[in-house]
Amino acid sequence: MPHEQSPNPITRYGGKESEGYRYFASDFLPNRERHWQSLWLQAQVPILFPDVMSVLEFGGGRDVTRSLARHFGIDYRSVDISDRFFPDVVSSIADYPFTGEQVDLVSSFQCLEHNDWEEVPALIGHMAKFSRRYVYLSVPYSGGWFSLSLSLRLPKIHWEKAWHKVFDGWGSRRVDVDAIKARPPERRRAAHWWEVGRPGLTRRQMIDTVEAHGLELVSCSHNPLFPHHMFLLLRKPG
Repeated sequence: MPHEQSPNPITRYGGKESEGYRYFASDFLPNRERHWQSLWLQAQVPILFPDVMSVLEFGGGRDVTRSLARHFGIDYRSVDISDRFFPDVVSSIADYPFTGEQVDLVSSFQCLEHNDWEEVPALIGHMAKFSRRYVYLSVPYSGGWFSLSLSLRLPKIHWEKAWHKVFDGWGSRRVDVDAIKARPPERRRAAHWWEVGRPGLTRRQMIDTVEAHGLELVSCSHNPLFPHHMFLLLRKPG
């Protein structure tokens, strides 16, 4: 059964000059060019993995990944706490009920950090219930990093490579959680309560937190053009 088309954002927001539309389309701004590699990484797994035909994404945001995956025939459902960008279901992670239905892959990209770290293990455990095969996450990384991209094209040579190296704890400090808690309740979810690579939360600790739910790490990587985005792909055993 085909998915119902999302409302036209130009119509919903009152034209391309409206503030709502400009924010909706902000992934296409010049300063977001390197972020697009992350959208490619988000869509790559559901589109290319032969055992992924259904996806549930928590925190879909502008739902660009949903649009790409559906274009390739993937059954992709998005859940977001706000209806601003037309999610399939409006709900928080914790409030989304588990009724026994599972999908091939459960994902959440740049979303978990908007919750107090003390809540994160339970949220990961809840998301994992919905998956029969994979859990795919991205979280912010704010340690130090070195990133280099080179490309060479000559008449008989075409070569390109991107490298990156990350360093936990370099060039960052702990998030001031008390300042976030002092905000009005409606503004607390807009903040990052934690970021991997800052003092107190290493990459290894993040991996251990996810693996504690019986998940096996397939890969831990970064967007090589924008290492602030750290990706974790995990598999359910069996």
